[in-house]
Amino acid sequence: MATNAPSNGGVKQPQETAETHLHDIMSHDASKGAVVHSFDPDAPPEQKAAAAGKQRDQLKSIVQQDGGVDGKELSIDGETLPTITVEDTDEVTNNKQEKSGSVTPSAPTVPGEYPSGLAPAIPDWYKVGWRAVANIDAPPLEEGEEKDNHILQLFLAEQYYGQWYHNAALICFAVFASHFLTRFNFGWGWLIVLLSICNTYYVTSMTRVRRCARDDIQRELIKTRLASEHESADWMNNFLDRFWLIYEPVLSATVVASVDQILSTTTPAFLDSLRLTTFTLGTKAPRIDRVRTFPKTADDIVMMDWGISFTPNDISDITPHQAAQKVNPKIVLSVRLGKGLATASMPILLEDITFSGMMRIRLKLMANFPHVQIADISFLEKPVIDYVLKPVGGESLGFDIAHIPGLQTFIRDMVHDTLGPMMYEPNVFTVNLEQLLSGVPLDTAIGVIQVTVEAARGLKANKIGGGSPDPYVSISINNREELARTKYKPSTYNPTWMETKFILVNSLQESLVLNLLDYNDHRKDTPLGAATFNLPKLLEDATLEGLELPVLKDGKDKGMIRFSINFFPVLKPESVDGKENLPHTNVGIVRLTIHQAKELDATKSLSGDLNPLVKIFLANSTSYTHKSQIIKHTNNPIWESTTEFICADKSSSVITIKVIDERDFLKDPVVGYMSVRLVDLLQTDPALNREWWPLSGCKSGKIRLSCEWKPLQMAGALSGADQYVPPIGIVRLWLRKATDVKNVEATLGGKSDPYVRVLVNNVTLGRTEVINNNLNPEWDQIIYIPVHSLRESMFMEVMDYQHLTKDRSLGSVELHVSDIARESPLDPQYRYESTGAKDVAEPINTGGSSYKGQLHYKAEFVPALNVKDVRFDADENEIQKAAHKVQRNHTDGGLSRTPSSSSDEEERYVTVGHPMTEAGTHSPPQTDSSESVRANGNGAANTDEEASSPTEKDPAKDPANEGIELSKEELLKHQSGIIIFNVIGGHLHKKARLDVFLDDTYWPAFSTLKSRSTNAQWAHVGEGFVKELDFGRIWLRLNESGDSDKDDVIAEWKGDTKAFLDTTLDCRSSFTLTDADGRSSTVELETRYVPIPVKLLARESINNQGTFRVDLLAGKDLRSADRTGKSDPFAVFTLNGTKVFTSQTKKKNLNPDWSETFEVHVPSREAADFSVEVFDWNQLEQSKSLGHGTINLRDIEPFEVAEQMIELSLEKHGAKGQVAIRLLFQPEIIVKSRKATSTLTFSSAGRAVTQIGSIPFGAGKGVVRGIGHVFKRDFGGSHEKLDVPHAISEVPAGQASRPIGEHNTADGDTHAATASNFPSLSRTPSLSGAPSEPGTLKVTMISAKDVSMVDTKPYAVLRVGDKEFKTKHGNKTSAPEWNESFNFAASAHIPKLRLWIYDHKTLGKDKLLAEGEVDIWRHIQVGHSTAAEVTVELQGGGLARLRLEFDAENNPLARHASVVSLERSQLPASSSRFSIRGRRPGFNEDN
Repeated sequence: MATNAPSNGGVKQPQETAETHLHDIMSHDASKGAVVHSFDPDAPPEQKAAAAGKQRDQLKSIVQQDGGVDGKELSIDGETLPTITVEDTDEVTNNKQEKSGSVTPSAPTVPGEYPSGLAPAIPDWYKVGWRAVANIDAPPLEEGEEKDNHILQLFLAEQYYGQWYHNAALICFAVFASHFLTRFNFGWGWLIVLLSICNTYYVTSMTRVRRCARDDIQRELIKTRLASEHESADWMNNFLDRFWLIYEPVLSATVVASVDQILSTTTPAFLDSLRLTTFTLGTKAPRIDRVRTFPKTADDIVMMDWGISFTPNDISDITPHQAAQKVNPKIVLSVRLGKGLATASMPILLEDITFSGMMRIRLKLMANFPHVQIADISFLEKPVIDYVLKPVGGESLGFDIAHIPGLQTFIRDMVHDTLGPMMYEPNVFTVNLEQLLSGVPLDTAIGVIQVTVEAARGLKANKIGGGSPDPYVSISINNREELARTKYKPSTYNPTWMETKFILVNSLQESLVLNLLDYNDHRKDTPLGAATFNLPKLLEDATLEGLELPVLKDGKDKGMIRFSINFFPVLKPESVDGKENLPHTNVGIVRLTIHQAKELDATKSLSGDLNPLVKIFLANSTSYTHKSQIIKHTNNPIWESTTEFICADKSSSVITIKVIDERDFLKDPVVGYMSVRLVDLLQTDPALNREWWPLSGCKSGKIRLSCEWKPLQMAGALSGADQYVPPIGIVRLWLRKATDVKNVEATLGGKSDPYVRVLVNNVTLGRTEVINNNLNPEWDQIIYIPVHSLRESMFMEVMDYQHLTKDRSLGSVELHVSDIARESPLDPQYRYESTGAKDVAEPINTGGSSYKGQLHYKAEFVPALNVKDVRFDADENEIQKAAHKVQRNHTDGGLSRTPSSSSDEEERYVTVGHPMTEAGTHSPPQTDSSESVRANGNGAANTDEEASSPTEKDPAKDPANEGIELSKEELLKHQSGIIIFNVIGGHLHKKARLDVFLDDTYWPAFSTLKSRSTNAQWAHVGEGFVKELDFGRIWLRLNESGDSDKDDVIAEWKGDTKAFLDTTLDCRSSFTLTDADGRSSTVELETRYVPIPVKLLARESINNQGTFRVDLLAGKDLRSADRTGKSDPFAVFTLNGTKVFTSQTKKKNLNPDWSETFEVHVPSREAADFSVEVFDWNQLEQSKSLGHGTINLRDIEPFEVAEQMIELSLEKHGAKGQVAIRLLFQPEIIVKSRKATSTLTFSSAGRAVTQIGSIPFGAGKGVVRGIGHVFKRDFGGSHEKLDVPHAISEVPAGQASRPIGEHNTADGDTHAATASNFPSLSRTPSLSGAPSEPGTLKVTMISAKDVSMVDTKPYAVLRVGDKEFKTKHGNKTSAPEWNESFNFAASAHIPKLRLWIYDHKTLGKDKLLAEGEVDIWRHIQVGHSTAAEVTVELQGGGLARLRLEFDAENNPLARHASVVSLERSQLPASSSRFSIRGRRPGFNEDN
């Protein structure tokens, strides 16, 4: 707004008031974010327009911008026009606030409005969707829980529970409520209220029942009608009629843009060009005539039959107005004839197109977007196709070729022959929507199929004119184009080929077709029949050998063909730190894309224009692997041509690309070429996609291409012997603790459960235990990691353990080997040396430049002894074997249809090693043969000196041949070192991976990939560090789980490391792994050994762990706690805070004589906190402590008895009393276990596993010199198979016992047995074994441990025969102690004692925690030991301790029956079928 200035001063005050008011209005509008323009009213229009248009660049168009712009830019000449400025008011307001520095308080949140930021992540424990609520994806319940979940089915039939309970509950409620109202004299009004409640329930329930019944009936009727009848789709046709008018122009433009480009690149030589000048599908939309649905399919499958038609000329179903405006389909193809200036265009018209057919559509659904994974389309019958084709004369004078007799039928048959193998039933056209939307090309290969065509037998065919056929096999997918063929065998009905072909496949949902044909010289080959193999079978077993399929022709049997098939899938990338990394392999699939070329040398053409194409050659072959389309009349062609091929050896492959000028009748000259190593080509960044490579043999020219490597899961692909590099040493990682780690469970009110895993080259080589619910965890664990180069680095990644979902990263710390090691050129024994230990506390990188917490660790490098010949003989992979076999069999009777190109080779040199610089300059290719690099016949890149005589290579220069040569005996004298395993393969009873464990590690030293077949071919090289060779243990385990964090062990083998190494150092050996059911699997491997002189800490030695036998002898001068001046003492022994033993209670005694013995497994003597505490037992109140004492385990020598007097003391009363104990230490490896999932638990009891028969071994005083006799076994150095009996013999898994009263010392002395509770033990018969007559078995349930991860109220149930007892339940604990005794009748016919441990529930059913069984007569030997203390492993986790005492002369049945029938005593005692107690879970009558 503008006003003129007043000429009179009398109106100045009103004028100022108006200006002030106007200024207030403008300020108010500006404060709300509006843009206000003010200017001088006397200014000319140009200045006013310029002031208003200062912000015109911020104008936003309301029309969505895309690549295709239908309008064009208009230039404005003359004066500048006024411009309206539109701005975001919020943005302006925010900018003003930022400039002013003031922050306006946020407006109150409106209920229901959209959040301004990202929605928070949904916690894992939320139940979202029907799958989560129904627990579809939850892991299966344990056996006990599953039985509890289905307890109703055990007692009630299905028809007795359901809605019946609700009705019965209503009746009971009405009866008791009316009785209550009557009993307490309520009035009639309350009874009316009660009746109204019951009536409302009845009406509501009946309404629901009727509605549900009606809905169920209608649904069942609809299912029957859907499967048997077709229904119309008029609603869909109505939608298509309107949508087609909008979508048809877009569809036509898309078709023209795609087809026109294809026509331009595939124009024949005698034509100048092919173009689609007119294309429309008309105004009438396609119709869906009928639809039939199949309801009886899988839940994720939708299958329908659609009758579709496209009849644009039919006007019977449209109005006259629509018929007047109707446009028919019309396609005009302009064909330009001639060359240069002498050209003429001839239109070819295609119109009046009609189409109809019955199509079957099958959709496979999935949970992720777009929720349709695969769409299979096929025609149930040949569709009806009609058209009008006028090749000459155009629309006016054209002649329909359908009027020519036989031509239309010929064209129709050609169309059906083309579409038949693609989408005519039973063939289907598959569209993988998931792959399409993921950005992965649809034609990319997912793997390689190896087909070995062995032979055919009994072919039924004859040549025309007589004679035997000359058969060969043509291989294709769904009868499409031929992919491979064998040589033909002349004049035979029983040909044998034994040829191997490799085929790239894009999907395993199709069929492999083996067509047998009879070769003819001068006419078309005659089909003999075909055999079809369904590729989906390879998903179940990737290796199928010796398949025999019938050869069928017209449904008749024409013979049999035998072949084998293998599938090698493409390995998926691994995610590490949020990045996807491909596994490093030497064999895989190469996807090479030739994008374009620029500045091609025009001097190679007379006219200056080239018709370039590209040919790709591998190694020295003269036959090309791929040929691109021809781009005419250009020196800057764009091909975008992609090919894929198999590479057997990435490191030595050379690719040659030739740009050729296509000439019609003359020889095609080479415009330029380039030869490059595949490894150099793969080193370029594929994300840039802008790498230009110079061409050789020309004045100018460059080519842009991209390359992708897809590794194959083939034997030896990942960690094969040819890729193995010997270690230079090990890194000793002492992971102490972490402080203030990231808390990823803060939103749920918890803390992280951290552990550390150590990764080298994206492979986990070690990990620590999990510390639950702790942000400052202390692990204090030492891990040894083999390293192979100073360039290697280790990632110490702190992880948060998740029970149900995947573990989450809390950050990582990187350690470079070069920081702690360096080369040592002066020492021939050790090529590398340590630069010193690195003891630091490094910040934990959580991503980018952010850090949270610190990791405290100490890293030290220990060099390896430079041993000679630390390598394995590398076997060829399947591709190399097949290629060499073809070369060997080239002249063995087989005749090829075409001349073989294997003998036609040309010498090629590598011309380029890297792409051009950004400036476009490059060095010219080397031409000096002495310095150039060329490719040999196998694709290997060698220098001329090496290529001239490969065998003349100096072996002394090979690093693998350098070093110290040691014999086997000298190697085995070194106690610590790295064992290198070459796992070749095996025969398995299930598909599994092999895990190798060493010593006490709970994480495998290495794991192979899961085998693709039961005939495993791994060719995997792995390593593991052994600390003490003489006392080491090795486990070979077959793990069925494909997830490295989960265990599903199906078979295992255990043995001594030294004996194992002694057997496998010289030759390959086979080991038999067995499972609990006796099924066996065989694994073949060989090893090498690299010594490393490591000085172990005392805590790492075998002497630091093992089993202590503790004899609790007596107490002396204990404190009195009762009023009588006496005490009722019992002793409790604790290891690292966990109770391991509780003695019996001695009543009224200050000098008790216990004479009890127990064993405890100690994982570390150095870190052990072993103590004894004596309590005074009280019946009504809690037991009182009489004193506490610590037991020193560090100074006890192995296998020597040590007696100690433990002083007892209390903080309040001081020292008072002593406890006498006797200790005997037996060194053993205590295995750390992973319980159920990846949770790592370290049991204080552990599990001792290094015992040879009944002879313990260790490295203690006076024992070392006798160790050799213990380990000495006749393995047979030259034997190929290591027998299982050579493995360490162990007692059956799960049970261990110790006779009570027998105390063996190192000198073999036997002390007197303690007094038994049964006075008749001295009269025990001398015969050993189980008694035939019943006796009294006294079972004392002592304690249990680790039966639950949380505290429970456990009680135990014991059953022997038909008699059952239950202990009392105590307070909540994870290590219950009962010390309750029960008497049973036992004989040889009752072999087992069964045990169940339950969690007591005050409300509800008690939960089964664990169960187990004890073989009674394995631990009780009448005549030898009649009392034993048994430790049994429980199913479900944990250990239970029992004491068994048997009195053979005390028959408990004699008190109840005067006559005992002999026949009855012979029957096995079992639960009565009429027993009120019923059967416990897991109880079998035959046991």
